[in-house]
Amino acid sequence: MVGISGALALTACFLIVYSLWRWHSDWVIAYKTPMAPPALNATDGTAMMIAAIPDDHLFGKAFSNNGEVPISDLQLRVTGIVKTMNEDNSTDSKAFISISGQPSKVYQAGDSLPYGVKVYEITPDAVILENGGRLEKLTLPREKLQFQPRSEEAI
Repeated sequence: MVGISGALALTACFLIVYSLWRWHSDWVIAYKTPMAPPALNATDGTAMMIAAIPDDHLFGKAFSNNGEVPISDLQLRVTGIVKTMNEDNSTDSKAFISISGQPSKVYQAGDSLPYGVKVYEITPDAVILENGGRLEKLTLPREKLQFQPRSEEAI
């Protein structure tokens, strides 16, 4: 009997000491270690991508003034917009843009324009530009149609 109770007492003492030792090591990690982010290895491609996350626009760029983009004052003019549907139901948009009164050229999202401007997005009635980190809009000019009643002579 003494042998079994001695073994149980020895096991209980061991478990108490082991638990206190684990608790102490966890406490040291939690409260004594300064909370610093782990160093990133510059040669690791994943680490470089993670480091670049704060500079990226994960959810796109926010428009200013409740979703409205200011009109651009650059010497650019939209002369036409073409939207086509691909076989996979994605749209492929192109915009005809005239620079400083020159003949129009075809651009798509991601293309670079003069003055350090990039085509950010093409909508059905405007081209959104990225100019120095700001979004600006070039609208497609539309002429108002004026209908006149047909004269009796034309019939």
